[in-house]
Amino acid sequence: MDTTLTPTDLFSPSKARQQRAQARDWSHIDSWLASKYAGRSVPTFERNDETLKALRALALANERADEEQRLLERAEREALAELESATEHPTSTPLLSALLTHLPPTGTTSLTALATTSITLNTPSTAPETLAHALITHTTTSHSLTTTLLHLRTLHTTLSTQLSQLRSELQTLRDAEYKPPAALPRQTADRTRVTKLLRAKQRESETQLASLSRTVPKSGETDVGSAAGLAVLEERERGLLELWERVAELEAQVQGFKGLPMEKEGARREVRRVEGELEALKRRRDGMFEGLVGI
Repeated sequence: MDTTLTPTDLFSPSKARQQRAQARDWSHIDSWLASKYAGRSVPTFERNDETLKALRALALANERADEEQRLLERAEREALAELESATEHPTSTPLLSALLTHLPPTGTTSLTALATTSITLNTPSTAPETLAHALITHTTTSHSLTTTLLHLRTLHTTLSTQLSQLRSELQTLRDAEYKPPAALPRQTADRTRVTKLLRAKQRESETQLASLSRTVPKSGETDVGSAAGLAVLEERERGLLELWERVAELEAQVQGFKGLPMEKEGARREVRRVEGELEALKRRRDGMFEGLVGI
């Protein structure tokens, strides 16, 4: 059920009518479910428009089926009462026997069919118009119930298919390939530690740069065009270049550890493996060179 209302919806008559209609429908559905689950708790389900539509159709079909059952039971009770009355008052039996005796076979068949049809359709009269209207009503009701049942079966099939797909996706997400590695917390801690070290070195470099900037002579203190000013600038430039080179060396050193495991033993094993591959490549190179020389 849609309970989200915008400020515009509060002043929208159509939205208000729709909300009231949905509230009435849900109230009817809740009452119907409570009557069907008498003494038991009603299962929980998602309340949305599709569920309301399906439950409303199911309740309507159920009520129609109950109504037909009540009509059938009433017809049976009335027929039983008539039979009991005929048994208690057998004066009409000779008349009925005389009528059946003097009717031709086709007339007897027609009379029996007419009476059976009237009882089956629960009509108070055997007039053709009354029987025709009752038959049309029953046919329409039967068609409506059949269509509703078909829609419910389609909805059940669709929901079952979606449920199977969701269970399959859930099982896939529970596989080992979607689980984080056991060493992830340790790797995260190592990456965080390295990041903090690099940030500390970055702040140190920024501090040194700021210190160099403050030591540069201000305008009016030393003539930049003089020999002393040029010497100071050259010295500061060399210091800045050395600082940049140092930063580049540190970055190269850190980059050299890229791809290695965080633990020390794992890193050593990786280095030994790479050294073994290097030695194998060297031997292969020497063998190829000796082969070329032999040719």
